[in-house]
Amino acid sequence: MGLAADDVARSLRGSWRLMTRGAEALPELDLSRDGFWRSFAAFALMLPATIAMLAAVRVLAGLPNSAGLFGSPPLVAAVIAAECLAILAVPALLIGLIPRLAHASRFTSFVIAWNWAGIVSASLMAVPAAVFAIGWSPPGLATLQAATFAVIVLRLRYCVARAIFGAESGIAMLIIMASVVADYGVIRIFGLI
Repeated sequence: MGLAADDVARSLRGSWRLMTRGAEALPELDLSRDGFWRSFAAFALMLPATIAMLAAVRVLAGLPNSAGLFGSPPLVAAVIAAECLAILAVPALLIGLIPRLAHASRFTSFVIAWNWAGIVSASLMAVPAAVFAIGWSPPGLATLQAATFAVIVLRLRYCVARAIFGAESGIAMLIIMASVVADYGVIRIFGLI
């Protein structure tokens, strides 16, 4: 159940194409049982994004990055946990609210697409974080840049939910609202604001 480079490229491309092609892009994702587990193994691909986020959080906390990014193990653990929970929170919330959903093939497809889109989302949010961490953006501009990238992330999440659950059900907008609340909660829980 390893991750082949072709599978990774196809899955990342497919999750991005959900924004432009909707459900037509779903066949680019491996929606099988093995694809389900591989979408979790792919969390390792978030390492570069996690490093950028860690550097930005260190700057916000007043810790110099020149002293080493991993000098504060609790902060490292908090950033890694927050990155993973930002992706896992919405599917977990859906299962908590509607337990029978866990056995639906549509939900499995949602989790696969959501996980891959989460990796794309983390990579997008790493761009303003890295620019801020290296000092190219003052805090105000970095906040504006992060908000701009967050809009793209929300659009991607909406398109994932819409591709899986359809436009008519209205569930896509509910999932987006849940994702915003979950992201805020995760950030607050780990004290990253």
